[in-house]
Amino acid sequence: MTVGAVCALSAVAVQPASASSHRPCNVVKHSNTDGVVKVGTATATVGTDGIKLTTAAGSNPDKVSWREDMRPVPASSVDEVSYETVKLDAAGEGVNDAALPAYHIFVKTPAGDGTLIFEPYWYLSKIGGGNPQRQLRTEWDVLQGPLWTSSTTITGMEKTAGGPATKTFAEVVRDNPKMVVTGIGFGLGTYNPGVVSILDEQRFATKTSCSEHQWSTGFKTGLWWPGWLRALPFDRKN
Repeated sequence: MTVGAVCALSAVAVQPASASSHRPCNVVKHSNTDGVVKVGTATATVGTDGIKLTTAAGSNPDKVSWREDMRPVPASSVDEVSYETVKLDAAGEGVNDAALPAYHIFVKTPAGDGTLIFEPYWYLSKIGGGNPQRQLRTEWDVLQGPLWTSSTTITGMEKTAGGPATKTFAEVVRDNPKMVVTGIGFGLGTYNPGVVSILDEQRFATKTSCSEHQWSTGFKTGLWWPGWLRALPFDRKN
């Protein structure tokens, strides 16, 4: 269903997104929804502060997703995977209070292609955090896991339709030493009705390279600020 930082980003618990302590990263700018796939009445709209993803209340078939392929890199070289969300929907009939967009890691093992999926719901369940807070921009550290898979090609993990999430990325790599990462993406899948969420700053880094996908209409106008600065009422702190 789909972790986190206050003032200085520590990513050891769920925290508001704030001034980032990440190393410099190549920013990939998206000013439109090119590549986003929508099913049913799901929507995707780029705003100044990210891409807004929605599913209709009570509509289980709705889903929306995006994928970016990359040159394969050894999974053992990955050292940072994160993204930011804001849950904007209100509690009510036909609304999934626990759901947020998931981070997808596309991989390949000797058995074939596969997908690892991080959802905040499973991380919050693991730490006893309850449902994600609304109206709070939060960074999620995907490497803290746990993850689940929709594939049959990943040793040590069973294929499921939505969890439970059982292993961290490091544990999956331990069980699949030849695994490579072939892409990243996001998804707000079926049976997550009534969700309204902003997603932004989707980061993926290895020991030698780093990319961060950002969505904003402000790239065209110059009226753009990093997500942590948009979300906080105080000055930046490094």
